[in-house]
Amino acid sequence: MPFMERRRRKPFTRDQLLGIANYLTYARIAVVPVVLLLMSRIDDSAPLSANIAFGWVSMILLTLAGFSDVVDGFYARRYGVTSSFGKLLDPLADKLLTISVMIMLLQMGRINVWFVVLLTARDVTITALRSMASAEGIEIAASGWGKKKTLMHMIALGFLQVHYPAIGLDPQRIGTILIWFTLAISLGSGLHYIWAFFSEVLEKKRPHPSPLLN
Repeated sequence: MPFMERRRRKPFTRDQLLGIANYLTYARIAVVPVVLLLMSRIDDSAPLSANIAFGWVSMILLTLAGFSDVVDGFYARRYGVTSSFGKLLDPLADKLLTISVMIMLLQMGRINVWFVVLLTARDVTITALRSMASAEGIEIAASGWGKKKTLMHMIALGFLQVHYPAIGLDPQRIGTILIWFTLAISLGSGLHYIWAFFSEVLEKKRPHPSPLLN
């Protein structure tokens, strides 16, 4: 055996992969108060440089949280690493972050109230449907558009956090355009969840012939 031969790295076990996915979810929850604290420091009476700095740092944290959600979903799809706890906590972490940031942006006058109402209503509706489905013993598969919606939502909110023009870009305008796309994807994926829920409920309640009668 050669002296310099490298030892082969053992593949991650299912428990290790599940732990990575859960830690990413915990990180998204932990970043919520940090992002809100940074946004609370933005004040029109404060120096512009300080406001820009707080906006960019909060945007970076929010964007990283969005990509962590994509990585989390990648692990779940590729390795089949899921748990009942993760299915509950993962969407909760996303909603805590996005709804909290939208409320702060609403207070700062950077987002229209109707975006906040419609996006929040969609999330609350889907959460309620998932709870009802779980109580009925029904599992609704997550839509790939849901993950895309979450990532775009966080990127859009990040631009609205930055707000102030820089390097020839208008972050407020870009964020507003992206939030429109987010709303369209959000409503589309929401309709998918509603359709899937009622389809599963009707299928479960439909009488099935006994195999003994065949």
